[in-house]
Amino acid sequence: MVPPKYFPDLDDMPSSVGIVAISPSPQPKIDLEAERREAFEEGRIHAEKELGALHTAALVEIEERHAAEMEALKSRCENEVAAMIFDRFSDMGSQLADLFGDQVARALVPVIEASLVEKAVADLGRLVGQTIAHGEACKITVKGPVALFEALKTHLTDETLIFRHIETADIDLSVEFGDSILVTRMAAWADTVRKVLA
Repeated sequence: MVPPKYFPDLDDMPSSVGIVAISPSPQPKIDLEAERREAFEEGRIHAEKELGALHTAALVEIEERHAAEMEALKSRCENEVAAMIFDRFSDMGSQLADLFGDQVARALVPVIEASLVEKAVADLGRLVGQTIAHGEACKITVKGPVALFEALKTHLTDETLIFRHIETADIDLSVEFGDSILVTRMAAWADTVRKVLA
């Protein structure tokens, strides 16, 4: 049996008609040296970018570390200078306090001494007055500077009292009547002050 013909026109054509010989297209020539150069150049550019980024990061890190170290050094120097200034001012303050304290003490000695003398004479007059009030004595012997003797008499207003004054170079005032002797202690105080101020 003959197979049916689906494309009668084509089936009746000789087999050589319509056949085209196809030759392969020529492949382009590749310049391997140029490709290598291009790849090398691309790698170099990529490596330079990467190394540049690493270098920049390293520089930033070094600068930050340097800035931190400088700040720490500045802070330490400022603290050391502040401590040194504080020590100097403390020393100067102590020296000034000692100097002024000594000068003030020397300036106050006469004032304090006058106040002490006045109080000592007043206390001595009060004690003598209390003793006389009990009838223990009427004749009083006073030894000491004239100024202190006169000051003591102002505290003893009893007109029946008889005073005998013996002037001495001692700064203390002593009062003798009967078996009693009363003495101020101003010389001891003056010695103490002199020792403190020496």
